[in-house]
Amino acid sequence: MKLLSPAVAVLLLTTALRADMLPGFRVEPVAQVPGFASSIAIDSHGTIYCTTTQGWIYRIDGDQATPIASLPTHDGGNGGLLGMALLDDSTAAVHYTKWDGQKDDSATVIADVLSTVDLATGAEQVLHTFVCDVDVPSRGASAEHHGGNPTVASDGSIFLGIGEYNGRVAAQADGWNGGRVWRVQRDGTATEWARGLRNPYDLAVEPDGQHVVVADNGPDNGDEINLATAGSNLGWPNTFGNEAPMSGSIAPVYVFPTTVAPTGVARLDGSNALLPRGYLVGSFVTSAVYYFQNLDASPVAAPHAVVSELDEPVIDVMQAPQGELYLVTSGFAGTSTVRHLVVPQRGDCDGDGHVDFRDVYPLMRELADGDPHPMVTAQDGAYVGSWGCDANADGLITAADLDVLGHLVSSRRRVVGTR
Repeated sequence: MKLLSPAVAVLLLTTALRADMLPGFRVEPVAQVPGFASSIAIDSHGTIYCTTTQGWIYRIDGDQATPIASLPTHDGGNGGLLGMALLDDSTAAVHYTKWDGQKDDSATVIADVLSTVDLATGAEQVLHTFVCDVDVPSRGASAEHHGGNPTVASDGSIFLGIGEYNGRVAAQADGWNGGRVWRVQRDGTATEWARGLRNPYDLAVEPDGQHVVVADNGPDNGDEINLATAGSNLGWPNTFGNEAPMSGSIAPVYVFPTTVAPTGVARLDGSNALLPRGYLVGSFVTSAVYYFQNLDASPVAAPHAVVSELDEPVIDVMQAPQGELYLVTSGFAGTSTVRHLVVPQRGDCDGDGHVDFRDVYPLMRELADGDPHPMVTAQDGAYVGSWGCDANADGLITAADLDVLGHLVSSRRRVVGTR
């Protein structure tokens, strides 16, 4: 087993002391990255990539961040290299802001650029340039509210959210690019998917390719989760949050009761044993990762903060093809941290990281809180159990989980006994 470096070990201890987590969940540091992170992406082999607003793409090699490419941008306001998604194991789609050439407080953003990058050579090919000011392109716009991560649909098209440059009007004005979600084909053709957004940092495409989950940052207590179809108007700036939708617009499926500043969005694809479905949403303000079990429900239930009060804001969340969960956090000390979000194992009812006979009595105590009851309420009863009490991963904690736990424990005993 490889030992953690002293710096990473100290970081692990600091995170454990500060963070608030549900039973059985853990956050383990993987690597530190120079600069302010804007996204993470993971290829089919589990290789992790991280972008920074300063324009760099890093590959995570063990606990080291290796720079592999840079884009012609720089940080400032909400500008810079704002996100990345993988088209395949060798090609990334990136979103960055194109500046007017200045690097001081007077700098303005001329355009949002969507490009592909060869991860082996660093070569860039521009797919589409979204000018900020369609009337006078050279005039540009504020460096605020430029959105963030692109995401790739199953058909290879790329979805991208762009904010309204902190100018409100662009979100509803015909012919403008800001305040919208765009669908971009591999030949660079861009089609407006939805409008009426303030600053959509991230989005996720559902498997049918017809519904896009969009997290939008509200001005004050109005952070939204939206479910947008082609042609949707999400209302901003005429309406936001829990306000009544304007004529022709659709209401968000969920509004956070307090400001969280939603960041990364990850759709769970069935490869994680405990969390096979739903969405994870990161938060800048609360330094949390929220779990939404079902965005198709009406109404959508309040999410569960599986981890909160980390030592740095959460910038992005991602699921690896093997089901492992990761996040990246950024502070203001010049570095960011890629972290592994460890979920409880099926059967780990006491949340100690092991599935053994010591989980039987905790599961019996958990069942005393109700048989059945939802997995996501395991921590709310007289016994504060972990979601691992749901040993058969059906979303409920029932007596059937005792039988499954028995099989899990006995099978582990047999494996240990043969070593």
